[in-house]
Amino acid sequence: MPMRTLHSAGLPAVRLQVSGRDVLQQGSVRPVSCLGMQVVVYGAGAIGSLVGARLQESGANVSLIGRRAHVDAIQANGLLVKEPDQSRLVRLRATTVLADPADIILLTVKSQDVQEACRTIARLDSDATVVTMQNGVRSDREAAEILGPARIVGCVLNISATYLEPGVVEQNTKELLQVGASFPQSVTRVDAVLALLSPSMETEHVPDIARARWTKLMANLNNAIMAITGLPIGRALRHPGLARLSIATIREGVRTAQLGGFGLDQSRRARTFRLMSALPMSLSYRLFGGRLAGNFPPESTYGPSTLQSIQRGSSSELDYLNGEIVSLGNRIARPTPYNSGLLEAGRQVFATHHHLTPAELLQKFRF
Repeated sequence: MPMRTLHSAGLPAVRLQVSGRDVLQQGSVRPVSCLGMQVVVYGAGAIGSLVGARLQESGANVSLIGRRAHVDAIQANGLLVKEPDQSRLVRLRATTVLADPADIILLTVKSQDVQEACRTIARLDSDATVVTMQNGVRSDREAAEILGPARIVGCVLNISATYLEPGVVEQNTKELLQVGASFPQSVTRVDAVLALLSPSMETEHVPDIARARWTKLMANLNNAIMAITGLPIGRALRHPGLARLSIATIREGVRTAQLGGFGLDQSRRARTFRLMSALPMSLSYRLFGGRLAGNFPPESTYGPSTLQSIQRGSSSELDYLNGEIVSLGNRIARPTPYNSGLLEAGRQVFATHHHLTPAELLQKFRF
């Protein structure tokens, strides 16, 4: 893997040896090894199980905390990890109760479950670093309110994975994990998290985790479209009307965030979102409408995490996605008709378990 530059402001760069790989990192004073680390993945769904399996294979001692059916399947047969070019069984510990001691807890529960999970963590006699890995932008603050800011390191997960069957997870796209200190008090804990994650997954240190979260949020605003229609992403975002709705929703999200004082990062994706929001709608659609489906071909059956939640009968995180834009719009007195419409329709689908056709969804909006 090529060398990556990881940034910490004002500190010299040093080489960090991580399980046989060199990572150029700024801000370290000594090498950190992940070998022998006790790691708990709290919330072992699609992403949590996948990350846990990769870490176990890299030499960490991993325990997954998940739901009973998933845990029983892993205990009986191991975790089947499907990737585009291979499938393999990974043997690792799994349980339904958070009890094992840990150096690092990877918090992979959904956004709506962060506070309850952190209250459970707080009852342990532990000073483990807690890595928040949620969609949305609230998890760092909510975790810090319960556990204190010094323990919280943020991680933005740029990866697509599926978990619909106990004991089986599938990685659908390449990954990029973005790690950074959520608060000044947690800066000294970042190196250990990078040392843990870097050997097994593409990982970078970002100077401003909040901006990375707001950038990821813009992409996640589309989750509602698939959840409402029940269509996989490869089909949904190739539908002309739904693609237009997607672009209108992102444009509204970017503009609302900027007016509310929340900027995106400097990634290529963020630059695309900013351009999408700055151009006239007709031009944005012509430029970006055909590119939305990204890595998902028309025949792909992948649906994002919000659709998977409906299919598994779980609760909705839409209030932490589109709802974040709606709440911010209310605070700054800016209308958010696209995100408001998707939030309302999404709540209805979660309540009734009845998907809308693209035509039924689109009739709720004016372009």
